[in-house]
Amino acid sequence: MALTRILIGPFRRRAFAEGLRAILDDDTNLSVAALADAVDVDRHLAADRPTVLILEDLADKQHVHPLPRSPNVAVILVSNEGADVQIALNQLDSARLRDAIGLVEQTAHPKVISLSAMRPVQPPLVLPSFRHAGASALRPVTRWLDAAFSVALESLVQSRGGDLGGWAGDLTALKHEFGPADRDEEQARFSAMLDTPLWQQRLFRTFALEPAEIRAICVAAAPDLHQSYAAAIGLLQNNYAEPRPNASTLAKLLDSGLVGAEFAAMASGRRLFARYGLVRPVQQPNERQSEPQGGYCVAPAIFELMLGKCARSGAGWWLQSSALPALDELKGELEQLFEHVEDPVATIAPNSGDGSEEVSAGLLAIGRPVLRVKAAALETTQELVDVALYARLHDAVLLIEGLGAVGKDVRSLVLSSDLQGMVNGLVLDGVTSAPAGARATVPLSIARPQATDQRRRWSAAMRDFGLGDGVEESEGLAARLRYRLADIKSVAELAAGRRRAGDISDVQTLMLNAARQVSVRHAPATVRRPPLNFDWSDLVLPEKIETQVKAVPTHVINGPKVLDRWGYGKRLSYGRGVGALFSGASGTGKTMSAQVIARSLGVDLMQVELSRCVSKYIGETEKNIDACFQAAEAASACLLFDEADAMFGKRTEIKDAHDRHANVEVAYLLQRIETYEGLVILTSNLKANIDPAFLRRLRFVIDFPMPNAMERQAIWKRAIPESAPRASDVDVAFLARRLELSGGSIQQIAVNAAFAAAAEDGIIEMRHVMSATRAELIKMGQFTAERALEDPATTVLIEGGCA
Repeated sequence: MALTRILIGPFRRRAFAEGLRAILDDDTNLSVAALADAVDVDRHLAADRPTVLILEDLADKQHVHPLPRSPNVAVILVSNEGADVQIALNQLDSARLRDAIGLVEQTAHPKVISLSAMRPVQPPLVLPSFRHAGASALRPVTRWLDAAFSVALESLVQSRGGDLGGWAGDLTALKHEFGPADRDEEQARFSAMLDTPLWQQRLFRTFALEPAEIRAICVAAAPDLHQSYAAAIGLLQNNYAEPRPNASTLAKLLDSGLVGAEFAAMASGRRLFARYGLVRPVQQPNERQSEPQGGYCVAPAIFELMLGKCARSGAGWWLQSSALPALDELKGELEQLFEHVEDPVATIAPNSGDGSEEVSAGLLAIGRPVLRVKAAALETTQELVDVALYARLHDAVLLIEGLGAVGKDVRSLVLSSDLQGMVNGLVLDGVTSAPAGARATVPLSIARPQATDQRRRWSAAMRDFGLGDGVEESEGLAARLRYRLADIKSVAELAAGRRRAGDISDVQTLMLNAARQVSVRHAPATVRRPPLNFDWSDLVLPEKIETQVKAVPTHVINGPKVLDRWGYGKRLSYGRGVGALFSGASGTGKTMSAQVIARSLGVDLMQVELSRCVSKYIGETEKNIDACFQAAEAASACLLFDEADAMFGKRTEIKDAHDRHANVEVAYLLQRIETYEGLVILTSNLKANIDPAFLRRLRFVIDFPMPNAMERQAIWKRAIPESAPRASDVDVAFLARRLELSGGSIQQIAVNAAFAAAAEDGIIEMRHVMSATRAELIKMGQFTAERALEDPATTVLIEGGCA
């Protein structure tokens, strides 16, 4: 007989789904699987088999999408009220679930059955749990809990004179489960528990806990360790619906003489036990409540540690244990700081670029693990305390990054929280002010990585991903790509993936191709990335001009050598970047040259979209310009301002507010070019329109002339590909002599002639070329030149020297 297929989940509380599976696994007629997410559901439902799908009954009903897809799918909706521990179902609910499965198996149509109010188990149903953990680190804890609850239940019997009414059967079963114990046995087991590494080497040493605090941690964790503890707590509190201990129950089990109110005060005091919330209310009480609702629980990190593990990542945070080589100067600064200051607090100023990555690398270099958390992931004080707790357990420095980019509520939350003494060092990225309670705050200075730093990082990344030692390639990569630490790692990882996929290119080519892919993530809407289809063989320029153009990339490649090793960087007054202005008539090769330069360097070309940059709102233009520069810096791209006259024009006499703001924009551009360390190229049809202040800051100013007859002939040859069918009467030498056009116009004529020939299903003939030429001249308004085209003795000159 075929097995009935049961698919469970996904549930928000995975423990509940596991409890359902544990119940149904006992039935040999069922094939049971617990699913991780909606994608997993879709994958399993793709197989057209009879299926019972058990889903969580959520209020938003987002889970019902698979219901109408197949007549072979039946759905049972289950709601689990308050189930947040190791969950199973009581006997009644278990029977209800099995009956529902039997019912949906009998129907021939899709059916939805809702089972509401499925609750956590009550005795005596027992599933595999943490209580019988053998020789694990948890066993001493459960042995003490058995004794502690046995003593507490015996005390309950004596306090009631043996009259327990309807609770007698449950109490007898629980006492039998825990075994006999007296106060001396309980104390002996507690002492034995304290001698284990869990408490001696981790919790006791880390938090300087007192015996009462240790007892409180174990009792608060008990309901999550085994359901019998939850039942015992419910019995002690005279309410099975409250499986977590309240303050009074905790006080009774601490053997400290405290009452409930005194324990509540202890749990909210100034000791580390309270500041970390090692034992905390499930729900914080409001002003009308004397005690938290739902009792107390143990901090998630402590519970994980009791189970022999401790998470290394969570929502918005992760423990970083390795990084690429650190900056020597920053490494030394951090070493001095942690050597002379206990639990230091440091800040990284806003707009420090790769500050958090650099500080992480520096801390790891001096042997300090780093727990990094995104400020945007912090919404409550409890979340902040929890990441501080994880940092303490991992003996890590807590680095909160992105504080400058979040709202003031999150910033205030972090700065007002007293974390001094709670972590082994705190670094705040994006602020300059000190948090509450900090004795002193040290601002960290993040220097620009030198060429040697970049070379070491590229070499290390290539070694880490099996791409060789990287010694030969790192020199060129460091000169071309001033990448962030994370991006260097991403490039090497992507290149290694390409190599495994069969790419046989040399390592340098692999890395440069991968770098262009990684740079895409930095491109804002204000730039576009044109394809780099041209190389040096496609350029047709006078020899003197071509020499100047080829000098541009050599300045980029040799920048680290000349500026850093030879010391010329200290002599520059306007910054370390390479700036170039290409001026000349339209179509003379300015933009093509920029593309060729970018391709030769192996970097992206980011062309600024002026229409998206310029804004009528004050300050928006500058903000958009800055976004372009930041993106180009992050991607080590060549930044191209095409038709730069619009933004880099001369400043004018101030006659109105418009003039004032226009001059402010030009002044901002001047400042931004000074600080830019990459390659920026401006193109303009008329150099005279550019503000002289820009010209002084540019390393290259190159004038692109109209091509002569010989150059035009070379352009014509390139404009008509070898693969294009053409007639023998197409005389490119004649065309070059007769038509004094720019390279851009020649290319347009060649393309239009090809389309005309294709429309006739023929080959490219001279008549197609001449017809396309007439159309191009008319398009440009050159009517005299178009008429002169009929005279074979006349060289057609374009008015104004521009085409």
